[in-house]
Amino acid sequence: MNPALPARRPTRSRILSCSLALALAACGGGGGGGSSTTSANPASTSLSGTAVDGYLKGATVFLDVNGNGSIDTGEPSALTDDAGRYVLDTSGVGASISGLRVIATGGIDTDTGYAFTGKLAARADSATTGQLISPLTSLVDALVAQGMTADAARARVAEVLGLSVADLASDPVAAIASQPVIYTRQVALQRAVQLVASADVQGSESAHDAQERIYRALAQVVAAQNAPTTVGELVAKVSASQSAAGRELADAIESAVDVALRSPGGHTSAKATLQAMDQVRNEMENGQDYNLAQAASRLDSLKQVAAYRKLTDKSNKAGQSEAVNTVTRTSGSTTALTQPANTKGRLLASNCFQCHGTGGVGGFDKIRGGEAGEVKEFLGKSARGGIMAAHAQGYTSAQLDLIIAYLKQ
Repeated sequence: MNPALPARRPTRSRILSCSLALALAACGGGGGGGSSTTSANPASTSLSGTAVDGYLKGATVFLDVNGNGSIDTGEPSALTDDAGRYVLDTSGVGASISGLRVIATGGIDTDTGYAFTGKLAARADSATTGQLISPLTSLVDALVAQGMTADAARARVAEVLGLSVADLASDPVAAIASQPVIYTRQVALQRAVQLVASADVQGSESAHDAQERIYRALAQVVAAQNAPTTVGELVAKVSASQSAAGRELADAIESAVDVALRSPGGHTSAKATLQAMDQVRNEMENGQDYNLAQAASRLDSLKQVAAYRKLTDKSNKAGQSEAVNTVTRTSGSTTALTQPANTKGRLLASNCFQCHGTGGVGGFDKIRGGEAGEVKEFLGKSARGGIMAAHAQGYTSAQLDLIIAYLKQ
């Protein structure tokens, strides 16, 4: 956004809706604490690997020993480093970990600088190193959950998405120069799942539960698919609200990111493009208006640029290329802030920063020190009263107090 031009100030409800949606979606409620390790050198009684959409920094990774999908006391867990790497101490498990789910939530997607609001999973291999957790492994995991063997699930996902089984285990960021399709497929998949899940939350279902349900619905589509296809075409076949919007988003992302990777900026341009596409997705989710073109046009108006609408138009490659250049030039500007003294609510509050900038300053509008206390109003609303109300039902009053206290500093 051109700093010389005044930005339109969003309404208070939109500011709070955006902030809390990100904060609550990423953290998945008040699960119990697990044992933690940050060892950089895995021993024989450990499981190590990488969590990636872009590399997920500061994400919580845990071994789901009891199979309930949540982190529980005693389950091995760790935070990822700057390159998405984790090491889990499995010495206390007392049984083979092969086939158990390894789950990643939260953290920062280092390719966009935004909070990661998804939930990724993989099935632990017999090998104890190199365990990748990604959107593609999450789709494999969903097929295994429906009774398919891990090997058969990998073969099916690879066949349907036009990849190899080896591609599914390859770090998509590391392989971006030699095999960019791994990267474009997975970033489109994750964002389409998050969009459809956001539009299709049922009752008091958490955002993460909704995403897992969409992944499993996609797995059913994959199992029935007889020929290679695109992520968008798979998403369109899911029986869920706004699956058509999910397809449109996935198609636009694959096209725009491919254009970016082929540009002189390469991965740098792809990062800026993903950042912009995430802003469009959040505009759709927070406004509960799933028209891609209209959401992109609103952002063009808000930021006073002519890029977002072109970026989402996959039928106009020249326009996408121009938009890629624009978002690459304008991305990455943040405001440096001093860390507040009270950091107890930082993990929850940091997810507000996707819309509002680091520390709550520099995004759509400043929220740091503002009327953050109003977020608690969502606890008193019906889960069907909007995306914010649905997310708020999974949180305690004390957890929201931590968010509010941090933002008010």
